[in-house]
Amino acid sequence: MLKTLFYSVIAFVVLFKFQANAQIKSVYVETPPKIDGVLDEDIWKNSPNVTGYKTFVPDFGKDMPFQTIAYMAHDDENLYFAFKCFDDPKLIKTSIAARDKISADDWICINLDSFNSAQSLYGLYVNPNGIQMDTRFAAGNEDVGLDLIWYSAAKIVDDGYVVEAKIPFKSIRYTVKDGQVEMGVIFERRISRFSIQGTFPALDPKQGFAFLTQMMPIQYDRVKKPKLVEILPAVTYAINKEHINGAYKKEYNFEPSLTAKIGITPELVFDATINPDFSQVESDAQQVEVNQRFPVNYPERRPFFLEGNENFNFAGTGGFSPVSSVVNSRSIVSPKRAAKLTGKIGDKNIISSIYAVDRADEHSPDFAQDETADVGVMRYMRSLSQDSYVGLIGTTRRRNGASNDVLGFDGQYRFNQSNQVTGHFLNSRSKLTEDGPLANSISSSISVSRNTRNFNGSFSLLDIGEDFRSEVGYITRTGISRVTLSLNPKIFPKGDGLIKRIDPQLYTSLTKDKPSGLNEHVLYLSLAATLPRNTRLSVSADHSSEIYLGREFKDGTISLQASSQITKRIFFKTSYDWDNGTYYRELAQGYGKRISNNLTLQLSDKFSAQFTHTFNSLYNSDTDVKYYDIHIARGRVVYQMNKYLFFRGIAQYNSLSKVLSPNFLVSFTYIPGTVVHLGWGSVYEKTRWDGAQYVNDDQYLQKASGFFFKASYLWRW
Repeated sequence: MLKTLFYSVIAFVVLFKFQANAQIKSVYVETPPKIDGVLDEDIWKNSPNVTGYKTFVPDFGKDMPFQTIAYMAHDDENLYFAFKCFDDPKLIKTSIAARDKISADDWICINLDSFNSAQSLYGLYVNPNGIQMDTRFAAGNEDVGLDLIWYSAAKIVDDGYVVEAKIPFKSIRYTVKDGQVEMGVIFERRISRFSIQGTFPALDPKQGFAFLTQMMPIQYDRVKKPKLVEILPAVTYAINKEHINGAYKKEYNFEPSLTAKIGITPELVFDATINPDFSQVESDAQQVEVNQRFPVNYPERRPFFLEGNENFNFAGTGGFSPVSSVVNSRSIVSPKRAAKLTGKIGDKNIISSIYAVDRADEHSPDFAQDETADVGVMRYMRSLSQDSYVGLIGTTRRRNGASNDVLGFDGQYRFNQSNQVTGHFLNSRSKLTEDGPLANSISSSISVSRNTRNFNGSFSLLDIGEDFRSEVGYITRTGISRVTLSLNPKIFPKGDGLIKRIDPQLYTSLTKDKPSGLNEHVLYLSLAATLPRNTRLSVSADHSSEIYLGREFKDGTISLQASSQITKRIFFKTSYDWDNGTYYRELAQGYGKRISNNLTLQLSDKFSAQFTHTFNSLYNSDTDVKYYDIHIARGRVVYQMNKYLFFRGIAQYNSLSKVLSPNFLVSFTYIPGTVVHLGWGSVYEKTRWDGAQYVNDDQYLQKASGFFFKASYLWRW
């Protein structure tokens, strides 16, 4: 018995060391496979393959309930991958959806570190119907806005589903020397109904979710050094109608644009654009913007900015930090022309730069003086061991003699596998007017964190000067010093019970408000549980305060949240918060509720509907007088005819402004860049023109409407 146990332990250690250190050599093929979701070519019989996936969600190191086999091959211009995913075909969760809309499905993912540098990776996802999602991960953030040109197909078969994928070398950045390329890969699979995800190679519980440091090296030979040239002409035609002073006024707009991409090397890319069209095809979902202390920010989805955008991720930002980003590309609102240089120089040096001439806000009081602003960004990173790095950044925005310059450095260092130190130091120099004084100020932070199977935690220090400004970034608060502590142990109940993982969390912070000299605090406690069917339940409470304009206000919350994939076609998410808050307009203490509900119905593989409702209210704590209650309701219906063509309708209603805004879209995307969009939108308000001004009314008036047509075609050599 002891002898058997001894040999079992030895076998496990050998297998683990093989998975952690093994290097796979992809097979070179003369005849490429047909990407059709059928593994009938000899290429897949002769190519290397791996199996034996282990879970990392909700726990590490468990066997997956069904086997997965991943195959690898290549030629001089493309990477090829195939997957056989065993499963009960009747229970597989999938859909025919628009690109990037498959996160709730079952899927496979190719996590590809194309430089094998442990600094960033591509996430290439495919669901059982062959629909794609692609992301870019770096510095702890995964951006779903990326759209690469690659090809995939999948089929559900009697014993599961099959996936094939082709990734052109031209679509990714990599290093090639004498035809030799080395990348890193982790294969991943999600089975939605079990709330599990697994990988090959298995993730080390001591390193937690640190994918970048656990890649399996994969070698390719006889790879060409391709020359990448892309030309993307586009045209947009729009008709906008607005009700002004009692009458409709129409505006016609025809905008041609031209964008070019040149691959200087396989590692370094130059982009340039003239009069680019950055219209949002996917409407920004309304957020509650009433009684906000800081402006609401929306994620970047505009194609020109997405190449190399991950390199602008900055240590010590995001999360609860007021310095949300040092480079927020949505601060470049509508550029007349812009250029970018992104990529690597040598093995360790990463650069990203932007220059843009940005149109100014036409509603600005000095718009007539100078309608453009000059915006510049320069980013440099030096790779160190594992996923550690040091970086420099500089940003500038100048208009009408006013200026804002930010210069600083950041870095992260991993030690003992599970631990990281991150931090940054930034100095800003700002002039609000041409003749105004020059203000210098600093933002600095340092944080120590630990991430393992059983525990996540962090301790951080932050200091932001009162005059710190970053007009190219996104900053929600200045003039504070803060210390934070976060502790998140993980509890795994024994056996095969209903609860798969329990997550208690403690977060506390102490903040000094520099202008007033007063202190504010946060003490937050939560308890969450993970169950099957992608179900998550949580309860939380916090006792906190807020300093605003030299006064202290209560800001505590009790919150209940639940989400579940009830069936493979029904998903819901709900939250209910009892909340103390500040009414900033009158500097009054308030209390209220926040309620959010989301229901997603996958009525068929092609037809889906989503309904969301948000409610916020605030009352005076002393008098119970209502300041506001606001409902935002949103419905979204999509018919996806095939992977290329969809029809979508959205309607949103805001009860505070009494605005109803329906819009419709027909969208055809052959590959990213080759698209045709046809859309219409309108805004209705309960108002009327009485001859002198707009007054409230019981009937809806169409205040504005718009029609647009957009077409673009990507030429690639």
